[in-house]
Amino acid sequence: MGANFAPRSGGSTLVVPTFISFVGRLARIVCTKMPAGRTPRPAAAPSAASPGQAGGPIDWDALRGAAGEAAARAYAPYSGLQVGAAGACEDGQLVTGCNVENASFGLTLCAECGLVSALVAGGHRHLVALSVLAGDGRPLPPCGRCRQILMEHAGPELLLDAGEGRAPQRLGDLLPGAFDRSELAKAARGTAARRRAASAGTARSSTRGRR
Repeated sequence: MGANFAPRSGGSTLVVPTFISFVGRLARIVCTKMPAGRTPRPAAAPSAASPGQAGGPIDWDALRGAAGEAAARAYAPYSGLQVGAAGACEDGQLVTGCNVENASFGLTLCAECGLVSALVAGGHRHLVALSVLAGDGRPLPPCGRCRQILMEHAGPELLLDAGEGRAPQRLGDLLPGAFDRSELAKAARGTAARRRAASAGTARSSTRGRR
């Protein structure tokens, strides 16, 4: 490659070419082991324990256990309220999150926020059931902000754990009249209609001005 290789004392000038030839043979061997058009991928991390088969009944005990474990890892030095969340995805997988407080209180992250990040990062996209527990095992309802975040990634039919022996609640019942993407579509249609009306009015004014 343009570099000058001097032979070692008492050695042979064939050392470097021989080494290059060896590397070339090794590369050909590796290429023959790998199917054409494919590159090696790192081993995938093992999935979290499933709370149940996709489309099957929800294993609330598994969700509560996972939420409790997440709560034990929460960072809550200011409020002392450790919160863990565990959600069942529609593909049967489990995602978790815990609250992470901050000295600037407004930057604190709720457990549900961490869970939704794990949901999206894991490629699961949609939740079907959720358990949120305090560190002492008490079920907690999501705050208003988290209800809106959950609505985006689960919809009104998301089942929320109300505690052992109690029927789960629908997210739609805790957040009626939620703001969702349909509201954005309505706003876009309204804006488009106003622009068309304004354009039509401008065209009529121009026509009258030419008469």
